[in-house]
Amino acid sequence: MMQINIENDMYKRILDLLDVGIHVINETGKTTIYNKKMMEIEGTEIEDVLDKNILEVFQFYQGEASTLLKVLHTGRSILNTHQTYFNHKGQEIKTVNNTYPLIFNNQIVGAVEIVRDVTYLDRMMKKSIQRKQIGSTTFESLSDKQFYPHKVLETGQKVATTSSSIFIIGEAGTGKRTLTECIHNEVNQYSKPYFIHNCTSLLDNYVEQAILESIHQLENADGGTLVIEDIQNLSPTSQLKLLNFLNKARNYKIICTTNEDPIDLIAKGQLNKKFYYLLSELTIFIPPIRERKNSIQELALFFIEKYNRIYQVNLKTVSEEVFQAFIDYDWPGNLRELDHIIERSMKIIDSEDTLLFQHLPMKFKNRISQDRQFLINKNQEIKPLEEYMQEAEKYYIQKGLQYHKFNITKTAQTLNMSRQNLQYRMRKYGIKKP
Repeated sequence: MMQINIENDMYKRILDLLDVGIHVINETGKTTIYNKKMMEIEGTEIEDVLDKNILEVFQFYQGEASTLLKVLHTGRSILNTHQTYFNHKGQEIKTVNNTYPLIFNNQIVGAVEIVRDVTYLDRMMKKSIQRKQIGSTTFESLSDKQFYPHKVLETGQKVATTSSSIFIIGEAGTGKRTLTECIHNEVNQYSKPYFIHNCTSLLDNYVEQAILESIHQLENADGGTLVIEDIQNLSPTSQLKLLNFLNKARNYKIICTTNEDPIDLIAKGQLNKKFYYLLSELTIFIPPIRERKNSIQELALFFIEKYNRIYQVNLKTVSEEVFQAFIDYDWPGNLRELDHIIERSMKIIDSEDTLLFQHLPMKFKNRISQDRQFLINKNQEIKPLEEYMQEAEKYYIQKGLQYHKFNITKTAQTLNMSRQNLQYRMRKYGIKKP
């Protein structure tokens, strides 16, 4: 008897450690197992539910029934089903359930439900829809601004009208998200939902749930756009799971973005080959600013016009010194970095009509100064090649670390060296995180 009690206690502890809700009922519809996560999802205590019939504790919309009771009566499993109901306090609960019959000696003796909470996700989706209905960027609004090269705009407009999935490749800050908005609005004209999920900013299992919930809502809305950003950071396991949902006819558009070469990601095992080829029927590459320096002045004027409206000033142009500084700089942060620099500069402008070098943020001016001193220093004697190469190596490692915000793994990958090698060189040159 003691052994049985110990085992029962162990099973209960294991169930309470799970990150999904577990709800089991017997053949009469009464609850026999109810874990801690299920209590959190439904906002109840175990004594409110245990040994009670589901219909005594929870209420369902008219015409709908508990999936647990359905399975108990039919003996057939119900998978990936959304359910909305109310607890005994009248609070609305939204879940996604996998429900299975429990069969013993060919008799149905109960049912078990494995539950994921999507109440918060549902609120997030509604906010996303509301945000897009307010308005956003279009191809037409950017057509004469050189925000993107002409080829990118032209390709984007063409692919927007197709049913094919789209893969957008570009470094951080090149405007991938803005391009997805333009593609969405080219066809949907704000009327359909537009969901964005960033695989870097959220935990993997949360991203997976959010994407699946978006797919459900897009199918019900009969169209819209699903954007999966930084696809390389979605785990291989989640990529395989999503293959089953995405590898079928759909009434909505899927856009994936990444800041790395997909072929390299496949080689490194970060991107599933089948997953990539399924979602990359059409590909758009956005080049970084350093590869289109002839657009710098027009881009600067684009952001000046933007902040003229916001800060109620009347800046007209940039000085020759500022323009040259912009040309000389490599722009590791691309459009986003230029946007931030223009905004910070315009915050301190009063009645001037020209952006001067003195208006630029000090941090940016220091970077420009360091770059120029390193490349050209007329007053300094020529150093031995080995000494110069060490300085160049230190400088380039510093730039790589700054670009990736001192993320060792990403910097090592970019510089094509191991983490250990990078850390050794950082110690060698006395490079420390600021």
